[in-house]
Amino acid sequence: MQVNYAKPERVRRDVANLIKPPNREPVSQSARRLLHVEQGGSMVPWNGDLVPYIHEPMNCLKSRQYRAVVFVGPARTSKTVSLVDGWVCDTIVNNPSDFLLVQITQEKAAEYSKKRLSREFNASPDIQAAMSPRAHDNNVHDKVFRAGNFLKIGWPSKNVFASSDWKFVALTDYDRMPLDVDGEGSAFLLASKRNQTFMSSGMTLAEGSPGFHITDPNVRVSSPHEAPPTKGILSIYNQGDRRLFHWQCIECGEWFEPDFPLLHWDTNEVDPAKAAKEVYMCCPHCGGLMSESKPHQGQALKFALNHSGIWLPEGCQIDQNGHVTGEARESHIASFWQKGPTAAFQTWNELVYKYLAALAQYEATGNLEDLQTTVNTDQGKPFTPPRKGDRGANELMQRRRDLGVRVVPEWARFLTAAVDVQAGAKTARFDVMVLAWGPELEHQVIDRFKIERSKRVDPDNPDKFVRVNPAAYLEDWDLLIDRVINKSYELESDSGRRMPIHLTACDSGGEDGVTDNAYEFYRKIKQEGLARRFMLVKGQGRRPVIVETYPDNTKRKDRKARAYGDVPVYQLNPDRIKDTVQSAFDRPEPGRRYVHLPMWLPDTFFDELLAEERGHDGKWKKISKRNETLDLFVYNWSCIYKLKADRIDWENPPYFAVPIDESTALVTQDGESVALPKRRRRASSL
Repeated sequence: MQVNYAKPERVRRDVANLIKPPNREPVSQSARRLLHVEQGGSMVPWNGDLVPYIHEPMNCLKSRQYRAVVFVGPARTSKTVSLVDGWVCDTIVNNPSDFLLVQITQEKAAEYSKKRLSREFNASPDIQAAMSPRAHDNNVHDKVFRAGNFLKIGWPSKNVFASSDWKFVALTDYDRMPLDVDGEGSAFLLASKRNQTFMSSGMTLAEGSPGFHITDPNVRVSSPHEAPPTKGILSIYNQGDRRLFHWQCIECGEWFEPDFPLLHWDTNEVDPAKAAKEVYMCCPHCGGLMSESKPHQGQALKFALNHSGIWLPEGCQIDQNGHVTGEARESHIASFWQKGPTAAFQTWNELVYKYLAALAQYEATGNLEDLQTTVNTDQGKPFTPPRKGDRGANELMQRRRDLGVRVVPEWARFLTAAVDVQAGAKTARFDVMVLAWGPELEHQVIDRFKIERSKRVDPDNPDKFVRVNPAAYLEDWDLLIDRVINKSYELESDSGRRMPIHLTACDSGGEDGVTDNAYEFYRKIKQEGLARRFMLVKGQGRRPVIVETYPDNTKRKDRKARAYGDVPVYQLNPDRIKDTVQSAFDRPEPGRRYVHLPMWLPDTFFDELLAEERGHDGKWKKISKRNETLDLFVYNWSCIYKLKADRIDWENPPYFAVPIDESTALVTQDGESVALPKRRRRASSL
């Protein structure tokens, strides 16, 4: 029987690796030989020459002068690969230590481990040699190495952060993490506590793109290095020494920070693709224009200026000779903020095109999401909605014009109506508003009224009717059939013809009983053939503007409304639709999506319209109790989205949006269909 004995020299070698001092090689250098990245389907060595601006933040990760490094920047800068992956690889080989890497979710953590780290580890011989030979030491979320150091790939959770000490902690894509982790505080504070016992040898990294609104656009920052007030990673950046990346102008030699407002393009061109074809950087000192691809010292201008660029902390100045003077802001956090124009893998043309395309979408639809995305992830800046001046009720009142009383303008193509159900013993009613829509969704308020009295006789006064009670009496909902769904309005140009309401949206929420009666009412009018002209809506705050659902709570005992999955309810994102409403009122002259306001509208109409304001988090909040008019605009717009009228080709509109003289929907005063004028036949040439 052969016996295998351990060799002393192998034991000494393994033990020596455990007790040898850490390699002080800068992370930006070790990453060149240890880090491999995916390119064209294969793993290649990381090329630090492409991203010279990331070297200083990488090297700060080994500095005992700082307790944390914070890097804020746009996408396509190689910040995650260089800072997080490069630091992980350096730690495994040069300074074996326990390392906690936190991704935004558990699912993303597993994906990151499998698609990024495993491939990088397999491509590096040095890391392979440092891996534990035991298979159970290499799992998706937990990896143990030969030296005994432990790498955990986790997610923001109090259980992940609790009860463990980690010498190094990296937080990636920070602003996509919850601001408060399970009620325990921010991820950055929780992470910093995990390496506090290591004192100056511990390090915390947070990197990502800004993801939050500016909380107060009116605040003036104390210096160009200070970020405006916002949540997330920029608030941590402000706690650090606030370094900004600077270029030197090739014309005048002065230094400046390349930022999106310094980019120039053809502002007279309305097509985003054509406008972004030629983009230049303008020096703020001399006004000289620089082209991104223009040769400079034998290299493309952006590549050359990135190599000669300097990270300048707050409190310091730099002269034309590159001499830095002044006293840097003192902090235990090395914080860096990079803007979009210097990103190595994003051209200025792409930067401008994405911004102009998103701006055009906002102006057309009122949707701010794409605009916020490009500002955050492409420009690397916090977002604040475009400000077109604060509208007051008096200003909107001045827009009222003599447009007739409850008549349909000749440019209108179809009508929609909205019903808001109000509860309360003394205030129960149906609030109704009718809009006329024309080409490009130019629209006008046609009617605004309340349904307060039912057809139920008051027992104390037989000559009068009691107030409606939508929560208690299903028969009160029948009033909507004649007063709204089947209602028609006289044409402005012809008193003999009338235009009926094409679609009505009704709120299905409210106090106990409202939802139940709303469902029963829909089932009733479905039997009468009116369901195609009526829709129930409910605000849910979800990401899509509108989603058709069929509520079914037959298996839930905690629900009072009876929903059997047979009634369609359109769930709305009220915040996004209110953005659209605001954008429509921002248009100063008639045209696309302009709102026409008739003279007969009462002053309370405008108070209710302005009863909410948009918060800096993108959510609308009440500032006044009565907001029925704003809600009614939201419900009318839900009709537009259900009909897909926001996508109409007005050169070839659907049947309900044809010009008045071609419409088959018009009726007479008695409700009879109006026949279209007969077309004259062309005379035969035979």
